[in-house]
Amino acid sequence: LLYKVTDSQHYSCMGRNLSCIPPSIPSSIQTLDFSFNVLKHLQKTVFPVLSFLRVLDLSRCQIEHIENDTFYNVKNLATLILTGNPITYFGPGGLNSLHNLQRLVLVDTGLSSLQLQMNNLTKLQELRVGTNNVQSMSLPSFMSNFKDFSLLDLHANNISIIKTDHTAVLREIGRNMTLILSWNPLLYIEPGAFKGIYLGELDIRSVFISCAAQKVGLKALYGLNVKRLKFGKHKDSFRFQFSDTDFLDGLCSIYFQEVYYYIMEKPSKPISVFRCMINATNVAVIGGLIDEMEYVHFREIKELYLVSIKLSTLPGKQLSHLHTLEKLVITHNSAPSWADAFIDMPKLQYLDLSSNRITLKQCCTTLLSDTPQIRYLNFSRNAEIGLDVGGFDGLDSLEILDFHHSTVVRVGYLSVLSNLKYLRYLDVSYSRITFTNIFSFYGLKNLNVLKIAGNNFQEWCSTYSALPAYAGLSSREVHRLQHYR
Repeated sequence: LLYKVTDSQHYSCMGRNLSCIPPSIPSSIQTLDFSFNVLKHLQKTVFPVLSFLRVLDLSRCQIEHIENDTFYNVKNLATLILTGNPITYFGPGGLNSLHNLQRLVLVDTGLSSLQLQMNNLTKLQELRVGTNNVQSMSLPSFMSNFKDFSLLDLHANNISIIKTDHTAVLREIGRNMTLILSWNPLLYIEPGAFKGIYLGELDIRSVFISCAAQKVGLKALYGLNVKRLKFGKHKDSFRFQFSDTDFLDGLCSIYFQEVYYYIMEKPSKPISVFRCMINATNVAVIGGLIDEMEYVHFREIKELYLVSIKLSTLPGKQLSHLHTLEKLVITHNSAPSWADAFIDMPKLQYLDLSSNRITLKQCCTTLLSDTPQIRYLNFSRNAEIGLDVGGFDGLDSLEILDFHHSTVVRVGYLSVLSNLKYLRYLDVSYSRITFTNIFSFYGLKNLNVLKIAGNNFQEWCSTYSALPAYAGLSSREVHRLQHYR
């Protein structure tokens, strides 16, 4: 069998050790996966006429040589993937025919420059050239006419210097473009090289070799306007040694809406991580050892993520009274010794406190006060959560409630959820509950999904038959529960 038909328009010949395109493939196909075959020399005659082909994957086909007009017979391609081919010759007219190309992937092809002959690719939207030996991010001048260009992926290349003239074309086409520079050995950014440039996203994770280099590099980005900024280090990067406390001050001169800081160290001195982030709408700090949250006067924040930063206390006190916050995620921390209440957060709708090994003897009004808009609440994978009658007073808007793999106390015999008339989804699976009566689910008229696997039930037959009367579950959904006793 030379190929596999995934549907009438999508064919896969992946890994069949083929050296040519099977002539039996119909001319009407739209997607062809020819990856992991052998096509060392590409020329016009390699491809039959496939006028409707939109996606062609030639990953790791040992391609070394690409002649002019190679893709003439597949000239309507929208996506061309050449990942992992050791290309030593790329004819100057090799891409000339691809007037409709929107996505070009040249990852790991030995590319050393972005000065490619692709003048005709005026509809190009994405250029992915990661894991190569490109030493300059300077784009060909003709790309300033590529009005739909929106993504340049240069991750894991050899870019060490960025000067103002390197960003000249980027300045003209930037708009909402995504620029990925992660894993480049960046030593120097000329101050002002990005001034006045507008980007949708800039990813500069794992580009600075030291804390001092990051400090200088961030300051050199002054005047940049970017919707989403990602910086810091990937998980498996080497660690910084912090020499001072102002290494993030350069952020104050960058205009961003969303910021994602990946930190893998514990600073030896207290640092103000958030000082230059107070105007952001979305803030994420991931990794590192911050221990205690600082008081931050966020002005427009809507989403805040504190993930794997080893907080010793749930920072309810520090985050209370944030009137614009809609989503709060605090997950994968060490066991907090204390949980302060979250108070006066009128727009908070989504709260995820999973995987923190929290013990709460009384939940949830003791933890949440004046948070009337909460619709999503996740306490899964914690130590112990105690529930009492009235524990959800003031939280009547809840629609999704998740306790899976947390020990949940008293829900098995008390009607602690009865005021949650909008609750649609409840997960108490593997929560060490012994259900002694059906009143646990009393009042849940809108419940669509109930996950109770891995618990214990007394008088299961009467409880099982009464479920539809107390929760809004169809008979089929209740029947499925029988298998999870």
